[in-house]
Amino acid sequence: MRNRMIGLTWMLLAIASCGDDGTGPETTFESLAGTYTGGIVGISQGVLLDAALSVTIIQSGGDLSGSYGVTGTLTEGALVVPIFGTGSFVGTIAAGQNPSVNITLTNQCPNYSAHFSGALDSANDLLTLSGPIHILDGCTIFLTYPSTILLRR
Repeated sequence: MRNRMIGLTWMLLAIASCGDDGTGPETTFESLAGTYTGGIVGISQGVLLDAALSVTIIQSGGDLSGSYGVTGTLTEGALVVPIFGTGSFVGTIAAGQNPSVNITLTNQCPNYSAHFSGALDSANDLLTLSGPIHILDGCTIFLTYPSTILLRR
């Protein structure tokens, strides 16, 4: 029995020594933290959207979170209606240079979310995101503007 215990101890020590010793390459993430701004222009069902988007990103490794705000107008013929909205988001950034970025927006509506994906152009400090811009009436989506948004820090 004693020999089995000694053999088991050596086997456990051997297995433990085969683990990661921490000397391999570390995963590196581009810094995405900061505030980005950009314009949004589009037409949906004959209604023109002209707005500004501001996104503030907090980053912890590959995890993203933060807030966003949209202000602008909807124009249909002579009728011009101001719009504004705010909310938060969570997302991820891939490792490496010019990484892919994925975020999911939420707001005060309990069942609302919108997914955006894109990439960071590291050399130009330009974040490109594609996804739906939704105009809500209460918590119901009233208009959708498929968008590709260029945001600068």
